Amino acid sequence: RNRALINELTSPPPGSKDLYFPTKHSQSFITQCMACLWKQHWSYWRNPSYTATRFFFTTFSALMFGAIFWNLGMK
Repeated sequence: RNRALINELTSPPPGSKDLYFPTKHSQSFITQCMACLWKQHWSYWRNPSYTATRFFFTTFSALMFGAIFWNLGMK
């Protein structure tokens, strides 16, 4: 029964027209980029452990560079 249904649905019915799409993609390049960036934005902020780790490493790096180059510009 399933094989007969598959065979029936794999070929178009007689008298039907070919599918036509006016563009290659359903959305423009800018819209696709914005959708990807929006998805990445939410994925990034939904991972609090990664965000906290990155915040602490950035703070640590800033303090280290600040301590290394302290008063160096005045000499």
